[in-house]
Amino acid sequence: MTDSPIVWYPTAEYTENSRVSNFMRQHNIATYADLLARSGDLDWFWDAFIQFAGIEFYKPYTQIVDLSCGLPFPKWFVEGEINIAHNALDKWALNPSTKSNTALIWESEAGDTKRFTFYDLYQQANQVANALQELGIQRGDRVAIYMPLIPETVIAVFGIYKIGAVVVPLFSGFGYEAVALRLNDVSAKAVITADGFYRGGKWQTMKAILDHALENVPSVKHVMVAERQTGHQMQTGRDHAWNDFVSRQSTEFNTVHTDAEEICMISYSSGTSGKPKGIVQVHGGVAVKSAEFGILNYNLDRGDVIHQITDFGWMMGQAPMLRGLSAGAALLLYEGSPTYPSPNRMFELIQKHRISVFGAPATALRILKSQVPDAARAHDLTSIKLLTHTGEPIDTDTWLWYFNWTNRRVPVINVSGGTELFAEILASSFMQPQKPTCLGLTPAINPLVVDDNGQPVPKGTPGYLCFTQPQPAQTRGFWNEDDSRYLQTYFPHGKQFWWHGDIVQMDDDGFWFHQGRADDVLKVAGRRTGPGEIEDIINRLAAVQESACIGIPHPLKGEDMIVFAVLKPNAAADPQVIKQHIIESLGKPYEPAKVYLVTDLPKTRTGKIIRRLIKRHYLSEPHGDTSSLSNPEALNALPQL
Repeated sequence: MTDSPIVWYPTAEYTENSRVSNFMRQHNIATYADLLARSGDLDWFWDAFIQFAGIEFYKPYTQIVDLSCGLPFPKWFVEGEINIAHNALDKWALNPSTKSNTALIWESEAGDTKRFTFYDLYQQANQVANALQELGIQRGDRVAIYMPLIPETVIAVFGIYKIGAVVVPLFSGFGYEAVALRLNDVSAKAVITADGFYRGGKWQTMKAILDHALENVPSVKHVMVAERQTGHQMQTGRDHAWNDFVSRQSTEFNTVHTDAEEICMISYSSGTSGKPKGIVQVHGGVAVKSAEFGILNYNLDRGDVIHQITDFGWMMGQAPMLRGLSAGAALLLYEGSPTYPSPNRMFELIQKHRISVFGAPATALRILKSQVPDAARAHDLTSIKLLTHTGEPIDTDTWLWYFNWTNRRVPVINVSGGTELFAEILASSFMQPQKPTCLGLTPAINPLVVDDNGQPVPKGTPGYLCFTQPQPAQTRGFWNEDDSRYLQTYFPHGKQFWWHGDIVQMDDDGFWFHQGRADDVLKVAGRRTGPGEIEDIINRLAAVQESACIGIPHPLKGEDMIVFAVLKPNAAADPQVIKQHIIESLGKPYEPAKVYLVTDLPKTRTGKIIRRLIKRHYLSEPHGDTSSLSNPEALNALPQL
């Protein structure tokens, strides 16, 4: 990773005409490095950006950030009043010059397409808001979204925000126990759902699963159902059909003026054991940070279209939506499998809908690379101005293949962030040169890499990613818990910096590289090594599609390395060949104890490989929380020690 050459340099198209360049010119900032330095003045940077982006507060803030309680507990945009729905939707819909601009494009697996203007979304979100109020849902009540990728999902989210209620995203693939656990944790009063969705040409039910979950959730009094088929059960008095109940509501509604620090969302992140963490987000932080990332990092503007392979069951469903709409751009939602009915589907979407910013996790890209390696050449991808990737380390070969989609015309925005921040800590930028798989610096974060004792490490040494400046959208804590777990999780070495949990390394040229999660790190020959560094080597083998490395206890060496490799379709490889390839590339100390060829690896709904669960399964330990897995059968099929 770190000794690779620079493969992309910023062009005049980006350095002269981008929105970040316009921002810099307004403030007489000569270089991107100067912007990074000046953004350390948080009061200046965030106030300047808010004015630049036209973010509207109902009531002006009196202070950008109050740090009287330290980095763990900042208060942003003090005394200000704002609502996410106003800045991502209302202000565009109520402006005669933008109300007719496209805000949402939806395409089903079957190829059906719907388009919504900002004014269309505004009116229908108002109907949802009125429907919720008719049901007695009030400001601060928790309303869960158990929805697939359909237009009603976007409309429902904005409707909840408009009344000042709290969105609780639930993964559309959850079983009833995972749904019930989260609904009970937040004491949800209502759920908005659909009867089901299509995936890979098959109908997947949702309403029946929700009904089963609600048998043990006494707090839920109402369910709104977006109906797409007939035959599902509706409970009288509790269940309300969208087409009847929502559609008859008024299209007028006055969006609630929420406090900047008022809770807008509780998004669950799986823990290693015990109950998942309810990540608390607030209106002001999410509204401002979403706009900043969309405008300065993704360079989004009116007329652009953003699409990312994701799900609305966590923050990365709303992230592209809010980043795009806050910038006046449109969001593309695609409901089904990204490889159905053919592996060319994503390329067809880009060409058909003229997508400007496209994003995918590494796993999805590896699948596409193995199935349709030359598809980019057969499609018109000239609309793309940025490619994005996030979620886990990406191997060099896959990154280069992705980079070549546009004949190396556009950069890859590689991101390391988290649910807890609703944003990045490190992200490559089109204002900076790029090496394959690299990350980079963005304004107003000031990342730091430290060792086990919390001390900064030199270049070339892997360490733990931290940041030292407060972030507008950082979580305000865990729902329904005291602060002890929150502080133990993110401030184990004191309150002077936030401990994120990623392993990163800076090379001698100042480029940053993501090597995996801290709880996945291996200790090989006395050296702590992120799994991404080893998996990058394995994935370079022509026969290997993806891999996962774990460390297991060894009485003498401390840890043995175990490798699980998935081969490409119709490919063959001997485990001994893989083992020898690792030795030749990294040295004899990195020889794995075992190499297993497997058919699949357990992943989250966004394609992130869950190594901690692989390790627990291999050692025959209790799995703990597996609710985030999209393919639990893959975990159970893995070998055990």
